[in-house]
Amino acid sequence: MSMSAGSDASIYLCVSIDCECDKGPGWKTRKPLSFAAITAGIGERLQPLFRRYGAKPTYLLSPEVIRDPASVAVLASIAGQCELGTHLHGEFAEPGAFEPEVTSAFQCHYDRTTEQEKLRGLTALFADAFLTKPRSFRAGRFGIGPHSLGILADLGYTVDSSVTPFKDWAQAGAPEASFRRAPTQPYWPVLEKPAQIAAVPGPLLEIPVTIRPAALGWLPLVGRHFEPRWLRPTKGSVEQIVAVAEDEIATSSGRPIVLNCMFHNVEIMPGLSPYAQTEAEADAILGRLEGLLAFAARHGIATVGLGDVPSLIC
Repeated sequence: MSMSAGSDASIYLCVSIDCECDKGPGWKTRKPLSFAAITAGIGERLQPLFRRYGAKPTYLLSPEVIRDPASVAVLASIAGQCELGTHLHGEFAEPGAFEPEVTSAFQCHYDRTTEQEKLRGLTALFADAFLTKPRSFRAGRFGIGPHSLGILADLGYTVDSSVTPFKDWAQAGAPEASFRRAPTQPYWPVLEKPAQIAAVPGPLLEIPVTIRPAALGWLPLVGRHFEPRWLRPTKGSVEQIVAVAEDEIATSSGRPIVLNCMFHNVEIMPGLSPYAQTEAEADAILGRLEGLLAFAARHGIATVGLGDVPSLIC
């Protein structure tokens, strides 16, 4: 194994899954809304896989999922085997909720009052459905802004996982969501500046998505045009995904390491995302996820919920 983490370093894996209504090519929302990637995708494909490996995933739920009774029933039935958190695609959240063709809004573009009301409504929706408060959150399109973390902390969240190191989202329309210089390991953020480490611990821990620089990302000027490497089963090979994990583990200096793999629930069902149009393509994504879980099992890396991390490393 090429990892070089300190011998006394604990290593944890989070698998954090953005859970939304069924989509299709171009991320277009299926009309009428459908949720096969929750009821069958999670209930029959993902959760049995996690169960085989004794792994605890985190399902981050968009508002439309929590409004769907069948989805809530499936998720409630596995609540003891996973963590449930929230995921804001603002188009689906009150005030002003509607069914968009594509979820294109960035949370950081709402004024503070609107963002607060949408997050408050999403949190209340979750609490009503599952009779507990969510601890973990991820913004749709990773679009947190200067008000987001403070609002989340006031609502009782303890973890955010919206930061994407080595990425900014200017080309997607949100130059405000820039995380190029963000840490790759969990940190207490400056609430108004999510990519910066605070001088003292705060109310909410940031757990970035595990992303490593592109192989040629170090090149001056042109390096930023190469896509960094994500810990994500969507594309590539098991070997490439494991290499991202090993690369991140090698940054340890004896401190605990947290790996944070992300993807969408719709990716593991054929025809419900741009990434898997066929059963074979969906199975390949599941296979790469299983490869990562097998790697973790071989090396004694526990797969934990996002909300478990603060008590494990702080």
